[in-house]
Amino acid sequence: MKRLGVDFQIQALDGKTINRIQEQCTHYTGKGSKREKVLDEEQFGALVIQRACLIPDWSARELIEKYGTPTEAILGLLLAGEIAKLSSEILEISGFDSDEDEIKN
Repeated sequence: MKRLGVDFQIQALDGKTINRIQEQCTHYTGKGSKREKVLDEEQFGALVIQRACLIPDWSARELIEKYGTPTEAILGLLLAGEIAKLSSEILEISGFDSDEDEIKN
């Protein structure tokens, strides 16, 4: 990431991990028949990045002292578009390809 001067090293995540993160970031709105699941996409992206990044280490003491948690460090240091792009790359290498045509064929 040029803006931060850091080369990110990421790894793929398994389906169970991604499902747990998704459940953790999902809440419900409304009542009765109008009840809907809502995914906090920013939180989801930050947690995916936290779990998949080998470098940088989001749990480094300096970051925790400044931001409180690894997730807060990610949200504090990365722009929204950077979080979206990086989490999208992680999901892609984890086998969650956004190209639905390939899945259908």
